[in-house]
Amino acid sequence: MPTAAKLIAALALSLTASVAAVFFIQANPEVPIGFRFVGTNALVGFFAGWYSLGKNPGNGVLDGAMSGIRSLVFLLVGSGMVFAFYHVSRNLQRFRDKDVTSMPLAWIEKSFENVVLALSTEIAIVLVIGGILSGIASYIASVRWQ
Repeated sequence: MPTAAKLIAALALSLTASVAAVFFIQANPEVPIGFRFVGTNALVGFFAGWYSLGKNPGNGVLDGAMSGIRSLVFLLVGSGMVFAFYHVSRNLQRFRDKDVTSMPLAWIEKSFENVVLALSTEIAIVLVIGGILSGIASYIASVRWQ
């Protein structure tokens, strides 16, 4: 059943995103995000797992692990874009940015900043291990419930 692989992938990447978010908050205390970052990151991880990893869990354990790494890229970019949009929209609400036309460029710029900030050593290790385990778990679920 393909839904089981999607559900396992979504839950595993959601857990990976939550753990990485906790590590991110501990490593970057100067970033004023707070612990709602963990829940939002878990939601982004859930959708990344469901749509990216769950659709194609691979044809073997190694292929599943590589699919998990591929889904991590989707998770990183998605999380960076979500929090960049939050940051840019807050700047617009507080009238820090007077020009609405600069919003798309600021959104892209802040997205890249967030992704680069999230690629510290300890967070990258958590993401890679979690992505590999998520991919393997998704592959096993797709084989088990066919």
